Amino acid sequence: MKSKNTYALPLKKDIIFLAISDPRAHYSHWKHAIDFLIDFDVSILATLDGDIVDVKDDSKKGGDDKKYANIKYQNFITIKHTNNEYSQYGHIAHKSSLVKIGDKVKKGDPIAKGIGIIGYTTTPHLHMMVTVIKDNEVGFESLEIQFEKKIRIIRTPDEHNKELSKPKHRLLRELEKRYNSLN
Repeated sequence: MKSKNTYALPLKKDIIFLAISDPRAHYSHWKHAIDFLIDFDVSILATLDGDIVDVKDDSKKGGDDKKYANIKYQNFITIKHTNNEYSQYGHIAHKSSLVKIGDKVKKGDPIAKGIGIIGYTTTPHLHMMVTVIKDNEVGFESLEIQFEKKIRIIRTPDEHNKELSKPKHRLLRELEKRYNSLN
């Protein structure tokens, strides 16, 4: 199911290295989530007007260990929009939130200072999804996000590997090496 709302990108478009929705990581209730591979210290922006309904930015830990999937290691911001849709932004850096519960935001407002190696992650990225509340085991269903601007979303591992091998992604490969050296 597609979102009823149309969303802006959560970052300036020229900052995004790749946008990926890998079915190995995003399945079931998370199947429409998108990972924006970006550098650290890149401002995260509200994708649509709304109300901040949840903020957690107290975790300092993360990495490629399933223990980091536990909510205590997650950092995120959730915004409620019209049509009872919610956008959520994950892997935000420790204490980087610029908003608090109850704040109203406009599309394009900065909501976080950047991402971190927070929660269960194999590479530095901003995890974004749009959901609606559902009566199921997790309490929500992800929606296919309709964006204002056309973006290419990589959906297969082969496509991801082929794209990463291109010379233009040298900086992204260096970022991934830097991340891997931290672990």
